[in-house]
Amino acid sequence: MPGVSVRFSVSAGVAALIGSGLYWLVDDIVFASVTGLVWGCGLALSIHQYRTAPSTPADTTWERNRWVGLGIGVVNLAALIGVSPSLPISSETRLGLGVLVIGTGLVGFAAASLAQGERHE
Repeated sequence: MPGVSVRFSVSAGVAALIGSGLYWLVDDIVFASVTGLVWGCGLALSIHQYRTAPSTPADTTWERNRWVGLGIGVVNLAALIGVSPSLPISSETRLGLGVLVIGTGLVGFAAASLAQGERHE
């Protein structure tokens, strides 16, 4: 199972990199760890989805992509505009919250795509 170990290593590396970077910025171990874990899981699910069901031209229809676009747009709106400079928090915490929200969107999209793929099998 060399593919599994590579996927795990890459995902764990990304989780450690994001978690340690956020810990350096916000100095909160729980927040940084959860954010790193979210991004590691999101990447692992995305890699798993790509390896088990790579996208085909038949998957790029307007009916499918409009919902993908809506989901991505709303998550980015929440991360970039919702966590706005008007909030009474530091810039570092604001950046960390944006990274957490976008990572959560990645996990949600990857998990929903995998669930949809299993539904059609």
